[in-house]
Amino acid sequence: MTIGVASPSSPVEPAKLEAGAEAIRSLGYKVVVGEHATDRRGYLAGDDAARAADFTQMFARTDIDAVFCSRGGYGALRMVDLVDWSVVAANPKVFLGYSDITTLHLAFEHHTSQGTLYGPMVLALGGDLSQVCRETLWALATRSEPHGTLNTTNRPIVTLVSGTASGRLAGGCISLLAAAVGTKHPPRFAGRIGVLEDTGEPVYRCDRDLVQLLRGTDISEAAGFVIGTVTGWRDQEKAPPEITLDDLWTDLLRPLGKPTIVGYPFGHEPDPVTLPLGCLATLDADAGSVTLLEAAVS
Repeated sequence: MTIGVASPSSPVEPAKLEAGAEAIRSLGYKVVVGEHATDRRGYLAGDDAARAADFTQMFARTDIDAVFCSRGGYGALRMVDLVDWSVVAANPKVFLGYSDITTLHLAFEHHTSQGTLYGPMVLALGGDLSQVCRETLWALATRSEPHGTLNTTNRPIVTLVSGTASGRLAGGCISLLAAAVGTKHPPRFAGRIGVLEDTGEPVYRCDRDLVQLLRGTDISEAAGFVIGTVTGWRDQEKAPPEITLDDLWTDLLRPLGKPTIVGYPFGHEPDPVTLPLGCLATLDADAGSVTLLEAAVS
């Protein structure tokens, strides 16, 4: 089978992209890199129209079976409305990305009936991900039976609110979810298990984004929450913080009274577990576990 690689957001170093592509080839897959995947225009991976054209073409091509993003960064917001979503909807394929790619996950939900994978991208696959995280990604992307409980052994997951909840996984990167409020593709959480994480944000900005979601979406109607972390948040603080990231979850999410765990290893974690957005799952907050009740692919 063939995996197509697109760069909808920030530019990539060709050598690192090739290392990731080679890691995919080593598993027996063919790799097709988008025509503009290594373009660069400042902080963008080329012109908006070119990035959208590459993305659309990946779904139009019958010789491509899955589409992986090279990396995140910034830029998906600028190209998402230039994608021909009728082509994407007519050609369902495995889709993988996280971080800035949250914007595209939301568009998939609004334009198509398929789920998507929120997990490590091509550049990360060329790095030092653990075998467990690699196995989880490929299992979710290739097996048409329920995966069961995701492997998070020896990870420090904390119960914020006890209980169990079932629902489809929804969410992604907090700042991108907040940026989508009021757009064509707003996040929807009612009856779902919200998955939330981010990187490089001081607490006050993460606070603002969460409040935006509380005021502008149905997040208070979520069935439960799987919270990762905001990697590097302490590095963004100019002084020892009086309000910490843990305070934020306690202040804003615990009062909702929904089963909630904190510290789940996904997203911008160094060794992230892949989460299949749109997939039916059960959250056991006391056990700190997420169990997938259906396959992520068919």
